[in-house]
Amino acid sequence: MASTEEFDAVPSIAELRKKLTADQPRIGSGWPVVDEVTKGIPIGRTTAVRGPQHLRLQVLARMAAWAAGDGYPTLIASRAVTREEMWLAVGAGGLGLPPRALLDSHAHDAWIDDRLRVLDLQVFGGHDAHEDVAVELLRRAPRVVIVDDYSNSEHYWNEALDPVERRLDLNVIPRRLGCALVLGGSSMDTFSDWLERAALTVRIVPESDGTRTRVSGYEGTSKTSRTVLLRDGYLEQPRLDLPLIRRAGVTNIWEARTPQNISSFALTLGADVLDVEALRQADGDDDSPFE
Repeated sequence: MASTEEFDAVPSIAELRKKLTADQPRIGSGWPVVDEVTKGIPIGRTTAVRGPQHLRLQVLARMAAWAAGDGYPTLIASRAVTREEMWLAVGAGGLGLPPRALLDSHAHDAWIDDRLRVLDLQVFGGHDAHEDVAVELLRRAPRVVIVDDYSNSEHYWNEALDPVERRLDLNVIPRRLGCALVLGGSSMDTFSDWLERAALTVRIVPESDGTRTRVSGYEGTSKTSRTVLLRDGYLEQPRLDLPLIRRAGVTNIWEARTPQNISSFALTLGADVLDVEALRQADGDDDSPFE
């Protein structure tokens, strides 16, 4: 006898693909070069950022400043630097400058202070940073969670981000938290499981003379690279006439300082304004995010 029970409709592969990919928003990183090679940082997925510690921290701090400046609740943490050093990095990151820039000049102090006070931003540093993050995540899940030096302290961060299983599932945790999860690690790391399972990998590789830096984005089987002139760590500000990956109708809090102001300040520190060459890698390039 045939059953009259009605079965739930089975979704098509196209519907599943759209649900798991197209519906996931992306946010700008605050550095146009990274946005070019990644199309933005995905929310609900994991991004791995690899590079030398000083440059990687600057990029991650810039990302935190930019996300919080766009109104996203944001958390950034590292066990490798102090909380004070992390705050300094975020303050400088709002202007695209390295943290040491704020130690050498008072030119932007009041302006930066005004913005840091109103950002929805949690900053943690030092050996107990993972414990502070665990407490914060139990209170509220931010929209953007950034952890630097993850590869050197995996077990600490795994427990903080997933206190139940204590094993970080890079696919499940960002979806459960509803956040963009960004993990920083050394460019010298060998192949590891957490890198393989990250949805998006960004590599930042300075050349030996220190003037050019190669930024690459890897997602699935696709890869995009750019080479930029980057001396003394000045990261290019997004131009106001370029489309940015952001929420509609939101003006980033850092945009009130014009690129000309920031460029002038950077030049007084001996930095060169960033010049983007936009050099695509040849199709036959076998570069890997894990090498």
